[in-house]
Amino acid sequence: MRRNKRSAIVAIGIAAMVLLTGCSSGNDNGLPVDGGEFITGLYLEPRGLDPHRQVYWETYRVSRNIFEPLVGEDLTTGSGVPGLVPVLATKWDHSEDGRVWTFQLRDGVTFHDGSPFDAAALHKNVRRVWDRSYQFFDEESAGRVKVWFGNLRAARPTGDHSYTFEFDKPFLGFPRILAQSMYTLPVGNPAVWEKYGNNEFAQHPEGTGPYRFASRAIGDRIVLQRNPDYWGQRPRLDTLTFRVIPNNQTRVASLLNGEVDLIGYVPPDDVESLENAGFDVPEGTAAELVYFSFNRRNPVFEDDRVRKALIHGLDREALAKEVYNGYASPQYSFLPPGNEAYDPAVRDFPYDPDLARKLLAEAGYDPGELRFNLVIDVANENLGQWLQAHLKGIGVEVDIVSLDRVNYSARVYNPQPGDGLSIDEFGETNAEWLYNGYNGLKNRGLDPAKYPEVTAAIDTALRTADPDARIGLWQQAEAKLRANALVIPAVNLNRYYATGPNVEGFVYASTNWYDLAPVWLSGSR
Repeated sequence: MRRNKRSAIVAIGIAAMVLLTGCSSGNDNGLPVDGGEFITGLYLEPRGLDPHRQVYWETYRVSRNIFEPLVGEDLTTGSGVPGLVPVLATKWDHSEDGRVWTFQLRDGVTFHDGSPFDAAALHKNVRRVWDRSYQFFDEESAGRVKVWFGNLRAARPTGDHSYTFEFDKPFLGFPRILAQSMYTLPVGNPAVWEKYGNNEFAQHPEGTGPYRFASRAIGDRIVLQRNPDYWGQRPRLDTLTFRVIPNNQTRVASLLNGEVDLIGYVPPDDVESLENAGFDVPEGTAAELVYFSFNRRNPVFEDDRVRKALIHGLDREALAKEVYNGYASPQYSFLPPGNEAYDPAVRDFPYDPDLARKLLAEAGYDPGELRFNLVIDVANENLGQWLQAHLKGIGVEVDIVSLDRVNYSARVYNPQPGDGLSIDEFGETNAEWLYNGYNGLKNRGLDPAKYPEVTAAIDTALRTADPDARIGLWQQAEAKLRANALVIPAVNLNRYYATGPNVEGFVYASTNWYDLAPVWLSGSR
């Protein structure tokens, strides 16, 4: 049973709810309240809580409370590209050629079992994902982080609390990449994989973060408890519970009923009713992008005219209004809002259904002749149905294949004959996201040898040693990718989260996750 202040609210109606939520927050002095259980409703089952194997933002929204990176991002502000902040490293610098990075590590930090975090512990994390001679080298982790650590030439402690990475080529984006979620290096306790082995680490996750792992019931919930020995500012909540609630309406009902305090992936149709009931649905801009990827193993999409026709045939303004009720902004660049290289003035191909039909005719397709599968996960069924109906307007027939997230991920990397488009949601704040995203397109069958100018531009931006030229080079690379119609940017969501009336201190930061350490629950509604 939930505590009394989480009394059920649906039955009493919206008008009564507004009255109930009109009281002040905090304790009697208006100050933040310490303690309590905070419950989040996740829309996906997180993958294993292993810092080097994780995928899905829902995984990182949980695991970032357990594991910490060397460098973080300032999540206290809800606008602009978040600034970099020290976490397990207190400062960092690089060589003039941008290849060698040295980090000064924070002293006095311990893992959840009380063992010290130092350069030796960090070295074991690095060796686990990079050094095949290490007894606990993990092939899966190495595969995950190869995108960023594939050019690592050497790595070593340079003192008890100093560590150096040396890359084959300049890598100026490295600090902000360390602040990201997947495919990088949050720090885990090496004593755990040394005791249980790599495959069992996720069952005993330990890091240095503000919360410690308590329990997990697959398909139900994950529970974390406050770390009393945390090196940083004391988190306000006693317990973080993450409930797995894939169904959109069930997740919204759980928030309305007071069963959870926070939900993500808020259905657009529920934004207004939630706000009318006294719930906060903050406006923000995460570094995420909903986009449509071509299955390049399907020869249909080797024709530039077909890809360009589908982009010309997509009314992204209508998509944002009709599917997302205006709680999204149309996107025309593969660099998302919140990214340090994002340019809001960028446009790819304008909406022009007549031109789309003309291009399809030139490619040899009469109306109704081009047909393919649209592969989606269940969370995007409404978007898939809209796209199916919309593309009929340019004479394209789409069959929807809707799968749970695990089977969806398997299908897009191993497509069936007839698969055409998939719906993806990804993005990062670092400009190097373009390289990561381009690799994702290659995993869907894109042959980079056919686009040497795109590959060369991305490599030039990735390996520049000139910090003043870096952002401009990434924007030039994105322009070349965009001109070749290699992907269809769609929308950026701006009402992603909703919180209960007694939730204070939550910030919708310009990233794809949030910080719960400063959040608290008011003493009453």
